[in-house]
Amino acid sequence: MTILLSSAPHALAVSALAEKTERSPLLYAWWALNLLVLAGIGYAVHWSVRKWRAGRRPRG
Repeated sequence: MTILLSSAPHALAVSALAEKTERSPLLYAWWALNLLVLAGIGYAVHWSVRKWRAGRRPRG
């Protein structure tokens, strides 16, 4: 009985290990699309700030 009790935590730990999941190629496509949209938003902000600064009256 003591052998079963001492090995019980080990058996529980082995059964609690998560199985490695396989990632879908669609997930990587979704991540790539998100990165492209984020880069596009960043570029749009950069472009609009440059345009706004160019349209301002020069100082001095």
